[in-house]
Amino acid sequence: MLKKEERFVKSQVVSEVLCNICGKKINPEAEDFVHIEKHWGYFSKKDGDYHEADICESCWDSLCGGFKIGPEE
Repeated sequence: MLKKEERFVKSQVVSEVLCNICGKKINPEAEDFVHIEKHWGYFSKKDGDYHEADICESCWDSLCGGFKIGPEE
């Protein structure tokens, strides 16, 4: 026979994100955004560095507008 008990697990959720370009507060439950993580490799001047950034949709559109080759859809 199996004896069962109820357990509650604590978890952390992101409640707010700040755009690294314009500083806008983003509510991740109501708005979408771009999250970038980069671990720099051996052939980079940033070898071993780790960078992380969040970009709101408006800044993403502006950023992509300056690309010679736009991101794939």
